[in-house]
Amino acid sequence: MLPAVRDLLVEHGMAGCTIAAVVQRAGVGKGTIYLRWPDRESLIVDALMECLIDLEPLDTGSVRGDLVEVLGAFVHGLRGDNGPLFAAAIGDLSRSLRLHALYLEHIVGPFDAVIRDILSVGITRGEICRDADIHLSTQLLLGPLVIQGFIWQQHLTDDIAADVVDAVLPGLRPA
Repeated sequence: MLPAVRDLLVEHGMAGCTIAAVVQRAGVGKGTIYLRWPDRESLIVDALMECLIDLEPLDTGSVRGDLVEVLGAFVHGLRGDNGPLFAAAIGDLSRSLRLHALYLEHIVGPFDAVIRDILSVGITRGEICRDADIHLSTQLLLGPLVIQGFIWQQHLTDDIAADVVDAVLPGLRPA
């Protein structure tokens, strides 16, 4: 069922990913869907969650190394088969407040938490200044990747993760 949801999102966006379309594509009844998911938005988020990269805690020994690894995994995910899927979903988030909330909680939230943890460890290690704005820093690290990959739909190069980290990190270092 979830592969049908992903296919519909890529092919037709949110507008074409209706419960009726999923029923037809997956060859199941509406009741089967509603036994597991209360609404279309929950179904879509579960379909997306199956494609997320596994973000295991890591420690390369430096904030830079950890950030490059995590952002590199993000870039790899965007460049893979699931990139168009996430682009399609992001494009339609403004059309559904519920989908937007679920997407932030289950898709963006865990990734954001890993980056925040890396930055917090950096503060403890003395690699990041104590008064750094962790929330803004996370946005500065992810923003260029999202803009280039989703908004501009440009190919993300192998070195983009390191380039972004190297552009942001100097502003976070202790004076």
